[in-house]
Amino acid sequence: MERQKMKHRRQLGLRQGMLGIILLCWVLPVVLIVTLGGVYILDSMTRQYRSDMMRSAQSAAAITGRNLDSMIAASRKASYIATMGNAWASYTKTGDYVTFYNEMQTFLTQQYRYDDKFRNTIVTLVDDPAAPIYTSNTSYTSIRKYQQHVRDEVLVRSEALGTGIGFFAADGSLYMMRNLLDANYRTYGVLVMELNTDTLFDSMRSVIWMTDATVWLGDAEYTVAGSVRDAGELRGNIRAGGQGGAPAQGSYAVWGSESVVPGCALEYIVYSDTAAMRAQLRSTALLLAALLAALLPLMGAVIAFLYRKVNRPIVTLSGASAHIEQGEFGIQVDAGRLGSKEFAYLGNSFNAMSDKLKNQFERIYKEELALRDAKIMALQSQINPHFLNNTLEIINWEARLADDVKVCQMLEALSTMLNAAMDRKHRPLIHLSEEMMYVDAYLFIIRERLGKRLTVEKEISPETLDCYVPRLVLQPLLENAVEHGINPVQKGTIIIRAYREQDRLLLEIENDGVTTYDDLMKIQTLLSDEPLPEGTGSASLGIRNVHERVKIIYGQESGLSITITEKGNTLSRMNIKFEQDGQ
Repeated sequence: MERQKMKHRRQLGLRQGMLGIILLCWVLPVVLIVTLGGVYILDSMTRQYRSDMMRSAQSAAAITGRNLDSMIAASRKASYIATMGNAWASYTKTGDYVTFYNEMQTFLTQQYRYDDKFRNTIVTLVDDPAAPIYTSNTSYTSIRKYQQHVRDEVLVRSEALGTGIGFFAADGSLYMMRNLLDANYRTYGVLVMELNTDTLFDSMRSVIWMTDATVWLGDAEYTVAGSVRDAGELRGNIRAGGQGGAPAQGSYAVWGSESVVPGCALEYIVYSDTAAMRAQLRSTALLLAALLAALLPLMGAVIAFLYRKVNRPIVTLSGASAHIEQGEFGIQVDAGRLGSKEFAYLGNSFNAMSDKLKNQFERIYKEELALRDAKIMALQSQINPHFLNNTLEIINWEARLADDVKVCQMLEALSTMLNAAMDRKHRPLIHLSEEMMYVDAYLFIIRERLGKRLTVEKEISPETLDCYVPRLVLQPLLENAVEHGINPVQKGTIIIRAYREQDRLLLEIENDGVTTYDDLMKIQTLLSDEPLPEGTGSASLGIRNVHERVKIIYGQESGLSITITEKGNTLSRMNIKFEQDGQ
């Protein structure tokens, strides 16, 4: 039965099966066609987009390279025209600084003051860097910025520059520099030209779909537009053959290089936002979405038909079957509303079967209840006459040797035991707290016989006292412990425990008497369904009766077990369901 339930759970439901067929044979092909078509269109447009951007960036870089060539050519005039060299030579001979300064500044003004490729042109003398000679197309503020933040860097770079041209960026400006040499090829000054980046990079800012751009002239890095994060690291990765990156998701990067002068190349990284491309794809996506939406009503009609005519009737019948499985016999379904004559026939057959099951179950259930009650009453009616004889004998001796108070106590204990055995109110289940009263009465009588030679310990969890247990479930276990564990040596210890483990109540009686192998074999016989041998003692009969009563009340998973502990003690453990409902 359990295997059939597991197999049933592994099977797919009708609704899942129908949805699976629709998805596999209809929705999936349509989605695949639309997806593959969209991917192909997107890939084609993306490749075209990147190709156009690459060509635009290369064209812009070529124009920038020509602008840079023009700037480099203009800077050479300072060396090829002898005016500045002659002024320096005259100054070294005469020491007339005013004439030297005027000649130098006049030359700079004539050559570069009105050239829109340069913002500022400055000559820094190696021997006197604090007094620059300059011409400016902007303001003196830029010259002061040069003196404070750029001049020292220029002097350091000039030492390794030789006769070449160098570039560097500082404080948002881009500079080009070259050394000025005297007749003996010694550097007497450095020509520094702040480039007009608006003119130089005008074409780079016009690259199609460009949002961010960074260029390098040698080791000089300059941000043309936007703000490219970690552009230098990206440039190094690309030059090393690695993968490029993007400043944000949805961007595309283009890298290129344009030769300018020997040993110095114009390198660039241009980024673009793909929003423009996504806008072009929007119309295509809308067309594909409209095509897919046109199929939805037809697909919905098919699903609705299958749901009303097939799935809903089967769900109704399955739900009613689940109620029967849970014990709700006699449940009926409305066969006229199952949607078709075939399902109406199944519904009428189900109703007839449900009625028949209800009638049969009620008859069988009543018979089982009557049989169980009769068996419980028969088991509970047994009483141990040997125990009563011993008790009466003790009371007789106490009446002769002790005071009347002692006799009263004995009589009260005996009365408690007799009331529990007779059960005038016919309660098969009582609280554990009441059961412990019967245990105390029994132990009081036993102590009167053994005195201090008997030690009793209790380990009762408070939460178990309100739990219901079968009447006189512990007395036979205590009697067995006394008869087989205490009496042979006329002394010993009994431990009584009650505790909860999840939904189970465990009752334990442990004594320190010695249990032999033969005793264990007898115990196994007592707890089995084998017939008991003739002459079985009352304690053994009580053990068998308690075991059977618990199984009848709580089922086969409950019962009694008797084992030997690691200390060699005998442990009787009763395992029943933890219930606080006495029904």
